[in-house]
Amino acid sequence: MIDEETKKWLIKALNDYKTAKQLVNLSEEEIITDTLCFHCQQFIEKALKAFLVLNKIEFERIHNLEYLVKLCGDIDKSFEWIYEAVRKLSQYAIEIRYPDEFYIPTIDEARECFEITSNVKVFILEKFGIKDEEIK
Repeated sequence: MIDEETKKWLIKALNDYKTAKQLVNLSEEEIITDTLCFHCQQFIEKALKAFLVLNKIEFERIHNLEYLVKLCGDIDKSFEWIYEAVRKLSQYAIEIRYPDEFYIPTIDEARECFEITSNVKVFILEKFGIKDEEIK
């Protein structure tokens, strides 16, 4: 049974995923790659935090995916595969959001981010024993 706080984290995470999905399905000329990558990172961050909340594990208010994966891995070793997959996505939390660290990911980088995110989504939702359409 998922408690209300966990449910709220998952709803926010899935909203980020839906935004990323809409962006990745645009034509190459219309894709906003930095925004797409940001929402991919945000989905993973919030989904990992939902897992930690469900398991009553406190965590720092941080955007570092490696840190969050490590905490999840301390609970469930099957999270370890995510570590390498999401390492490159941590940079999209802060670095590309501000002009002083200006970087626009390529279309290929953005699509790779979305593919990683989609794989993590399937894995994480299985951990909750739910399908995304069940979260309302």
